[in-house]
Amino acid sequence: MSRVSRMATAWRQSFAHKSPSIVCASSMLLRHRCLSSRPDVPRSAAAAAPPSSNNTASIIELHSPAEFESLVMAASNQPPPVGGPVVLDFYADWCQPCKQLTPKLEKLVTAAQGSVRLAKVNVDKLPELAQALQVASLPTVMLVHKGKLVDSFQGVQPDANLRTFIEKAIKLAGGAGGGARALEHAAALLEDGDVAEATKAYSELLALPEHAAAGTAGLALCALADENVALASELIAELHKKHPADLNKPEVRRAISKVALATEAGGDGTPIAELRRRVAADPVLHQHRFELAQALIKCEQYEEAINELLHIIKKERSWSEGAAKMRLLQIFDSLGVGHQLTKSGRRRLANILLI
Repeated sequence: MSRVSRMATAWRQSFAHKSPSIVCASSMLLRHRCLSSRPDVPRSAAAAAPPSSNNTASIIELHSPAEFESLVMAASNQPPPVGGPVVLDFYADWCQPCKQLTPKLEKLVTAAQGSVRLAKVNVDKLPELAQALQVASLPTVMLVHKGKLVDSFQGVQPDANLRTFIEKAIKLAGGAGGGARALEHAAALLEDGDVAEATKAYSELLALPEHAAAGTAGLALCALADENVALASELIAELHKKHPADLNKPEVRRAISKVALATEAGGDGTPIAELRRRVAADPVLHQHRFELAQALIKCEQYEEAINELLHIIKKERSWSEGAAKMRLLQIFDSLGVGHQLTKSGRRRLANILLI
């Protein structure tokens, strides 16, 4: 009896007891293939590069038993968004019902926003996996959670049944929007001053293609919090290079603007008290007021910096090729659209420009 046959026998016995364990099948498949794992590559958490999107996207295609182990077994044992429940879709290119079902599953999984993963398996390319999991007809769909098969069905189902099936997976994951929740958690850690844990949380998000840009942006903010402006600038350069389509996302714009403020609004080290004296002595000289605003930005005294920049714009909006307005918009982006200073500052800017 071949190894694959022994696997199938083991799975028949497992199903007979109504408690199939995908762990058994995956380990048998790995022994059957005698596959070795790749060695880990040491890397800094803050400078970590995202793994291949083929391994971490919400919708993936399995190409080997080793991927079944890492992308189904290991993933189903991790919390979203890096892990979470996995829906296995067994199909074949010649299967017409499969072609009807798979797009519907993809749409529902995509709508779950990172809480659930869809792993597609071509039974003609991975027959040993289909046999070990007792796939007798196509299409067959299984739901895996924490290494266990928790539900399954065969054939094309009504749309309502498909929604119920995916909703069950989403409930196991703790709800939809796992990626968004992970981003909020990472941001909260950074806001609380826990830079180490925030760095770890943002690094994990690099594994998700749809959140890689936000993860990189978050790491840039962590670098700033660590007073590592050089690393923050490198991460922003990486954003421009690898994620040009995501540069206008609010969380990405915020990081870009904060790093720009840190690098461009540093000033020459003149004390704020001296800069205030210069403005008082010559209030019509915009350069003194702009230098004061720069120093205030560096000290994160944003409200007063906004006041000084708005004063320049009100008196001479095109001064120094619009430098005051450009710096003001960077402050707004760095604070975020929901910040009270951004809201009030934008209203005041609009009123000035309308005059």
